[in-house]
Amino acid sequence: MGLSAGIMLVASFVSLLFPGLRQAEKLFPSNVALAVVLFGLALGYLSIIAIHEHLPHEHLFKKADVEHKKGLSRAFLIVLAITLHNFPEGLAVGVGFGAQDMHNALTLTLAIAIQNVPEGLIVAFGLVSEGVSRRNAFWAALLSGLVEPLSSIVGFGATRIATVSLPISFGFAAGAMLLVTCQEIFPELFREGREKSATFGVVMGIVLMVSLDHLLS
Repeated sequence: MGLSAGIMLVASFVSLLFPGLRQAEKLFPSNVALAVVLFGLALGYLSIIAIHEHLPHEHLFKKADVEHKKGLSRAFLIVLAITLHNFPEGLAVGVGFGAQDMHNALTLTLAIAIQNVPEGLIVAFGLVSEGVSRRNAFWAALLSGLVEPLSSIVGFGATRIATVSLPISFGFAAGAMLLVTCQEIFPELFREGREKSATFGVVMGIVLMVSLDHLLS
């Protein structure tokens, strides 16, 4: 989880916010360019907040954000939460390719793919601990990740609508990813006195993302 958080945190800036600013500066004066990207960031942040406030879901460790009917199983709600968290990641990849910057898009895609491995394991192990069979846990973890290619199409399509939408799309994806990282992953990481191992994972994720960006440049 720390590895995933580190990768997503750096990707939000290196692969989304900074390229979004560069794109905006090609279209607007400097001060307006910043406002456009920050508008997109706020929009992405508030959009995911709104979804979180109204969509019932469970976390592996921390308490649920939304009250839900008791008829919904905890295992189902965990899968729903992970699926919701995967949406900004796919959106970010789609926006990356929509900008036609292959270096940035490939860096982002590789980073998201790498962090999906521990994330998928977390989902599978969490479901098994809830009494789900190993086979069903495997398929649930796999299917929860399929939202990423679908949301990447949404992100790519948004950048194709108009050139002016590109910096907003970058900001939107960054805002959504920052929300998931700070509100969902970090609180589950730093619990029960495991700060050292969690921080180590975050640092490793940062090192990996920065290295990928440097090596693919």
